[in-house]
Amino acid sequence: MIAYLEGEILRKFKNSFIVKTNGVGYMVYATTDTLSNMKDSGEFYIFSNIKEDAFELYGFESLEDKEFFEKLISVNKVGPKTALNILELGVKKVQSAINNADTDFLKKASGLGKKGAERIILELKGKLALIDDIETGIPEDVFVALSNLGYKRKQVEIVLSQNSQHNQSVESIIKFFLQNV
Repeated sequence: MIAYLEGEILRKFKNSFIVKTNGVGYMVYATTDTLSNMKDSGEFYIFSNIKEDAFELYGFESLEDKEFFEKLISVNKVGPKTALNILELGVKKVQSAINNADTDFLKKASGLGKKGAERIILELKGKLALIDDIETGIPEDVFVALSNLGYKRKQVEIVLSQNSQHNQSVESIIKFFLQNV
């Protein structure tokens, strides 16, 4: 089973990409957020879905996202493609919706209806780790700008947690980060 891939990104598609590792190109499914954060090369945690007629790889930027994906597919009648569609809504937002029993939010995922959303909430509510960084006080624009420079979200959160001033402009927050990284 493939658990990790690192290599050159050969091509991106709507919901997948090809990563070249040691001369072999692997087709990997991913969220649009993961695809938009990609550079010319990357490293990904992989979930291998082996079926009778297919061998599919799903790629994640963090081990936490992969583990959450695995929790979603552990729910009866939630397959990997549906779980990936759910993750398109944002991992932290989905976790919050599950903990708050917000079926309306979960139904926004392509291929997930009311009964599926209710089943996910029933099976996963209370089983998810407490969400400690939903509200970091850091504007999303900061994460987007710094991810375009190659920084990971967790790294940004760690460095910016040292900043006691939260009511700053996006520019001054980015400047603080770059001076303290």
